[in-house]
Amino acid sequence: MDSKTQAGGRPRWETEVEILPIKSRLIDFEHPPAGTYLVTGRRAQRGYRFSKFCMSFMKPDVRAKWKDDAEGYMRDFGLSEYEKGLIREQNWIGMVRYGISPFMIFKLSAAFGVGQNRTGAAMRGESYEEFMKTRNVKDAS
Repeated sequence: MDSKTQAGGRPRWETEVEILPIKSRLIDFEHPPAGTYLVTGRRAQRGYRFSKFCMSFMKPDVRAKWKDDAEGYMRDFGLSEYEKGLIREQNWIGMVRYGISPFMIFKLSAAFGVGQNRTGAAMRGESYEEFMKTRNVKDAS
């Protein structure tokens, strides 16, 4: 086991809080609130190709390719096995930790037919019903 992985072979960044050596009077970067994942240069670089993959879902022909052969589209795009696993599992919060913008994740979740509120609930580790109690809009999906 190297310094980048932990027991079970999972990457450390997937579960550990990233402490940033940034000093600010407004934000305590050494003690981020639980569930907060700051977009850093390292995360953005790691997630760049995956973000482009998510962005591709803006095109109708891509959504059609996905519907016909999701595995083939992921392979042709050059995603790693880890990235493919995040997608297969619909692990939205794992994608955030990996470095994907929530806005890009919403494009991908829509391809699965999962609405933004359900995706948001999963990102927060809540049921859809729990999540909707925190919203100010009635009957949203």
